[in-house]
Amino acid sequence: MTRSLNNDMRTGPIEELHSRRGDMRPANQDEQWDGGSISLQRYVATLTKHRLLILGATIASALLALIVTMLTEPQYVARTTFEVQREAPRVLDVNSAETERPASDTMFMETQLAFIRSRAMAEGIVKRLHLDQNDAFVDDAVTGGGDTKSAAVRQRRIDAATAEVMRNVEAVPIVSSSVIELRYTSSDPRLSAAVANAAVDQFIESTTQRQYAASSYARSFVGNRLTQQRARLEESERQLVAYAEQNGIISVTDAKTAGTGSGAQSLDSASMAALNDRVAAARANRILAEQAWQLARSPGAESLPEIRDNVQIAALTGQLATLEADYQQKRQTYKAGYAPMEALAAQIASVRGQIATLRGRIVGGFRAAYTLALNQERALQAQLDQLKGSVSDLQTRSIQYMILQREVDTNRALYDALLQRFKEIGVSGGSGANNVSVIDTARAPGAPASPVLWLNLILAIGVGALAGVAIAFIIEFVDDSIKIPDDVEQKLHLPLLGITPTVEGQEIPELLANKRSSIAEAYYSIQTALQLATPGGLPRTLLVTSAAMGEGKSTTSAALAQGVADRGKRVLLVDADLRKPTLHHRFAQPNQLGFSNLLTGELPLSKVRIRLEEQRFDIITSGPLPPNPALLLSSGLQAQIEDLIAEYDFVILDGPPVMGLADAPLLADVAEATVLVIEARRSRRGAIRSALRRLGDARGMLAGVVLTKFSSRDAGYGGYHYSSYYTYGEPSS
Repeated sequence: MTRSLNNDMRTGPIEELHSRRGDMRPANQDEQWDGGSISLQRYVATLTKHRLLILGATIASALLALIVTMLTEPQYVARTTFEVQREAPRVLDVNSAETERPASDTMFMETQLAFIRSRAMAEGIVKRLHLDQNDAFVDDAVTGGGDTKSAAVRQRRIDAATAEVMRNVEAVPIVSSSVIELRYTSSDPRLSAAVANAAVDQFIESTTQRQYAASSYARSFVGNRLTQQRARLEESERQLVAYAEQNGIISVTDAKTAGTGSGAQSLDSASMAALNDRVAAARANRILAEQAWQLARSPGAESLPEIRDNVQIAALTGQLATLEADYQQKRQTYKAGYAPMEALAAQIASVRGQIATLRGRIVGGFRAAYTLALNQERALQAQLDQLKGSVSDLQTRSIQYMILQREVDTNRALYDALLQRFKEIGVSGGSGANNVSVIDTARAPGAPASPVLWLNLILAIGVGALAGVAIAFIIEFVDDSIKIPDDVEQKLHLPLLGITPTVEGQEIPELLANKRSSIAEAYYSIQTALQLATPGGLPRTLLVTSAAMGEGKSTTSAALAQGVADRGKRVLLVDADLRKPTLHHRFAQPNQLGFSNLLTGELPLSKVRIRLEEQRFDIITSGPLPPNPALLLSSGLQAQIEDLIAEYDFVILDGPPVMGLADAPLLADVAEATVLVIEARRSRRGAIRSALRRLGDARGMLAGVVLTKFSSRDAGYGGYHYSSYYTYGEPSS
């Protein structure tokens, strides 16, 4: 009958309900503590639980900081600020030799910082302040001691002092400015100020030396090149003159263009140019004379100025006009053969002949002028043609001359440029002002920069507190025990039936007898939850077990039996732990006869059960311990459970622990439901999951979990105050 009932509860829709509330088989994946799903209250609970650890870590860190601060030698930081300009103002507005400027202000500033942090800079500071001779600054243990007059020892002391300066000098640029803050740290405030100021002085001196060295090198370099170029110019000029003498080239050069190559020409070239001008003038004269002669020969010659403006021709023309007028007047009176008329006609003819003679002379002058101009043009053209051949031959011979001339001109230009640059460097060398200007000099600090007690304490307290918190959360993360009720569902994914508080200073049976005690109320709540765990209400047979011994399963079994008996039910509590039974001790009953006798069939139920009148339920102790409990349980357990259900309303099996034993799975197989008891902060998740796996292999149904010995104060979880809830309404003592 019982087997049939159990099979019905493991199938159908009820199985889905129980599997949803909590199957005894754990999830396949190994869930970890997901910090993102933990509420703020749990974080606070963790901190509260480990408050002593956090407080101890904080105090220890503060004490350590205090000790270290007291034992640490104070360090003093001296600060000086100065400005570094990219271009210093110049006294003379001429170019001087400079190194190539950095491409940006950032690169320039980084370059200056590299100079300040360089070993040469530190060694200059050491030599400026004689730090290598300061025994307080240079430790003999570092240098190896020895005679300070020895060159090797002096060099070791200089190297040690230089390394110390480089280690403690710090240069920091001020953002968005050309100002640099230089700091030096040491245990002597005066020494810190002295080294900081000496560092600035050394930087200024080294900057000036670099500028002077650049100008000096440039002057020396340009001077050497100038000497070489002068020799080249002289050599090229000698070659030019020698070639001209060998080839008969005489250059006629204007003094203004001498040395430039422009306007230079030979004698033949100059003569040809002058003759060419004369030929052009003669040709123009010949053309004018030819035009005048042609006009004089034409009928319109009277319009020529030489004829029109001639005084004799004009007088004769006037005389002719008078005679012709007189002849015409007299002709009207006298005949042509008249002697006076013939004389007048002869006179007219004589005047006309004189005019014609004068005109002929003038025209003959035009012809003579044309002939002279033509002869002059021809003579000059002949001379020009002759010079052209001579100049052409000269030009052929002048090609090499022009090459030599251009070389002379190039060398002269380079020489003049180098000479000008050499003069500029000589004038401007050292004339530029220093580009470093001190803003604030370093002063001996009045208080040490480190260690700062209050700052170290604050940092130590913060670090200690953070370390304590980190350790606390690491402990919580590593600790996989079931500590609080939420862990049952979050870590095990099982339903929680209830929680029993931890009890100190009192016996549990006495507390269970007090119906208004916190533990009695807790078990009554568990009983109520157990009734709601299955659709059929309170199961007829219930196995109470745990993963390990001592977790409170026997107390839970007795409390549940007491609670159900108080409701008027027939209850039987069976001590099914045939290895280490405890019920006979709890109820002070003999254990000569018991459950083992019932399983073997030696005695009937009436012989082994014991009636507890005060508790109003029956118990069966374990009886004699068999040599093989598992074998005994596997033989007649099912039939005996069915017989017990026939006489009792509720049978509770106080079973053995699950781990390492086959007894609990056998009992779970015949029980209608199983309750797993877990002790708070003791049971590990791995052990519980293994126990659940074994119970699941036995096809047992898990009704839920009871978390025992829970203390909200020890767990550090302020959300659970069951002691206060369960004692609500108790009379004041």
